Amino acid sequence: MENIDTTLLPYAPVIVRLLQGSIYYEDKLWGELVLNQFPIERYLRQIGIDLIVEEKDGYAFLRQKEDEDGKTIGLIRRMPLTYEQTLLCILLREWLDEFEITDTETRNLYISHKQFRERIEMFFKEKSNQAKLLRNLDTLIKDMLGLGFLKKIEDSPYVDDLKYEVRRIIKSKITADKLLEFKQKLTDYESQL
Repeated sequence: MENIDTTLLPYAPVIVRLLQGSIYYEDKLWGELVLNQFPIERYLRQIGIDLIVEEKDGYAFLRQKEDEDGKTIGLIRRMPLTYEQTLLCILLREWLDEFEITDTETRNLYISHKQFRERIEMFFKEKSNQAKLLRNLDTLIKDMLGLGFLKKIEDSPYVDDLKYEVRRIIKSKITADKLLEFKQKLTDYESQL
């Protein structure tokens, strides 16, 4: 019988964590990830996965390689976004782009719950759509936290005073091309209503 090497890779916890979601610079595994980036990349490439590391912005995540038909091996689950989630992603992505152009001194974009609500109110012309989105705002913010696009910074007994950091990973997950595609889909969807 052939002996199988069962030695655990020293960076196995990093790979497992990446398979569960993104890693950020404040995570305890960030140092291990940066230290072992090349062997981790080599290992993941063998199973059809790319490791995306943005050291400057402090995040890393996995992206499946696609074949010519756009298919993957299915290891990393894709989660379709609802209309409202897509809308918030567009809003956050554009807000971050706007921030990076206008504020060259501050590293991160921090927003309050109140600013979020006010921005959404400006975004809508139709009051019925606006009211529906505002009713679901807390749930949608939790969705954005779960996707890793927001990070709660400050807790408060007053909802309007809650603070969030808009995570730069949204720029890698929702590229400029995807942003245009999302906007087109939203326009098509709204025109069908």
